Amino acid sequence: MASRLDHHKRQLTMPGIALAKRLVNLSTCEISDALIKMGVSHGGLIPDIKMYSPLYEAGETRIAGPAFTMVPSAHPDKSKPATHFVDACPSGHVIVMQTPLGTRSGCWGGLMSTAAKTKGVAGAVLDGGCRDLNEHRAVSFPVFARHHSTLGPGTFTRVRAINVPLTINVAPPNSEPPFPAATVHPGDIVVADLDGVVVVRPEQAEEVLARAAPAHEADEKVRADLLLGKGVAESMLKHRGKAP
Repeated sequence: MASRLDHHKRQLTMPGIALAKRLVNLSTCEISDALIKMGVSHGGLIPDIKMYSPLYEAGETRIAGPAFTMVPSAHPDKSKPATHFVDACPSGHVIVMQTPLGTRSGCWGGLMSTAAKTKGVAGAVLDGGCRDLNEHRAVSFPVFARHHSTLGPGTFTRVRAINVPLTINVAPPNSEPPFPAATVHPGDIVVADLDGVVVVRPEQAEEVLARAAPAHEADEKVRADLLLGKGVAESMLKHRGKAP
């Protein structure tokens, strides 16, 4: 198992870290706008996940890093990793954990944030719940989650597989309109801030950067005109090339 984890660490290091350092300069909204223009139907969004730490849905926190994924006992792989998942996660990565739909326990607690913060993990994104909110905030570790709970994971879920693709369905398949499922692969770049969480495949990153930078500049010019009292349609037509 140790050699397998070492292989994962080698695969998920410098190229992804370098891309993350560039993408972190973009907001999640700017990244989603770029991905939509590229034909990504969900815009990279993992919906309904909120920032719980270092503040609750407030502040300027933004994280970015390659995804280090894990799943609990519901995954077909029932083997238990020999190394604890936080110990296995390389520095600079974002832990992405998925618990079974409907699980009401937390899958991430204060001790995990303390360990992750100490070893330089960028943050945790949970398709599930967290607990021990004050402990996360005390060490200023970024935690993004679907909900929070008083219940710990041990009785309810247990990590069984590390670095496997996660398919995140946010609504029943027959919902109207259906929202596309998002898949997070190990090494995908995860960016999270106050607006939400998005995922970018490494091969998409350069195009996202190329599209988002001009759009950001255009929006700043529109903003400047609006502050001068100019009309929305006029300003957008001038700087974006189209009216709303």
